Amino acid sequence: VVLSDGGGREPGGNGGAAPGASTAPAPAPAALDRVVLPYGGTGRADDFGTAGTDRAHRPAGWSPWTAEVERGTGACALSPKALVCPGEGGGVTALGAADGKELWKVPARGEGLRSAPQYPAVVGDTAYVTGPDGVVAYGIADGKERRRVPGPGRDWAVKGTDLGGGVLYSTYVNVRDERTGLVTAVRLRDGKELWRSPLDGLPEEPVAGAGRVLVPVGTAPVSLDARTGKETARGTEYCGGFTVHEKSGRVLCRIREDGSVAVLDSVLLRPLRTLGTGVTAGPAVRADGLVAVIVEDGEGAPVTGRGALVVYDLESGRERWRVSGVPADRVYFAGDRVVVADEAEVRSYPAAGPAGAEDGASYRFGLPRGFTAQVAGELLAAGGAAFVPLPDGLVVSGYLP
Repeated sequence: VVLSDGGGREPGGNGGAAPGASTAPAPAPAALDRVVLPYGGTGRADDFGTAGTDRAHRPAGWSPWTAEVERGTGACALSPKALVCPGEGGGVTALGAADGKELWKVPARGEGLRSAPQYPAVVGDTAYVTGPDGVVAYGIADGKERRRVPGPGRDWAVKGTDLGGGVLYSTYVNVRDERTGLVTAVRLRDGKELWRSPLDGLPEEPVAGAGRVLVPVGTAPVSLDARTGKETARGTEYCGGFTVHEKSGRVLCRIREDGSVAVLDSVLLRPLRTLGTGVTAGPAVRADGLVAVIVEDGEGAPVTGRGALVVYDLESGRERWRVSGVPADRVYFAGDRVVVADEAEVRSYPAAGPAGAEDGASYRFGLPRGFTAQVAGELLAAGGAAFVPLPDGLVVSGYLP
């Protein structure tokens, strides 16, 4: 079901014209011609680059839309004509990128243990969707099944996946013995398993970047060679998840016990420095080494849902700037903007730093009457448009301010 967004104007800081807009008619932009993955793609850096704000990378014919989907929808992937969104148990729904109309839908499948939805690994015109019984490839245009890649077996439940260079890296937990785990690498074009590596603890989501696959295993960060699966390093400090800066190879360790983000060296995973305290969202890291996080902003932050946006330099750890009172759920880079979001609003600031407290732009999604979003979804940016799946049963697409 497609619902009206409730507005069709491109916003600026006060809801008017977009920053830099002219009164002269704008030339018709080119259309999106590539796949956009969630989390900013490689390394889960949450950086959508200049394509995130350049109108030439917007889906053809796009305007704001809102679509009802099943509850529990996870992070989506965008192709030029379709937004592909995963559901529980290997289910998947494809929506028109331009208008949100349902193109096709596949229900949950398999008899295995169901886990949280994994984002669709979209390569070309094919979406590879992970479920309890392995990976199924669907044609994006028609939803027809193309091939299947079996999982490691009934004893294994998927914990997380990440796509890198056409290879899907997956972590599994042994449901009969949760003290052991597994990582596999499958080349999607032909379904060939390139390697599998046993783990001596419970793994979490893998992150592929800079030639490695990083996995939290028990209380330790572990680095595997992306080509062979061999362990190359094991850190000593707890990491609940990773972000990889592809250019430098630096690893950012998040979800730490002290609430900070640790910058680890690229060889031995040794801590070099920490960024922030009380980090509630991020880090996002831009190609040039800017790092953005949201931190607790006083005693009222957990109640108000607001925090402070803080931007650091990756190599020195120096704080560049901060703004208080921002939506505290998600943070990203897109072009020359830092983007923050909660369940109802997207706001952006100049990455170089705002001139003042009002030097920002915002856009509120037109949610249906009576609908209350409880948590934010993983925002995806392309061509100045934002696509956000809300786990409460809605996908929203609106302007990126």
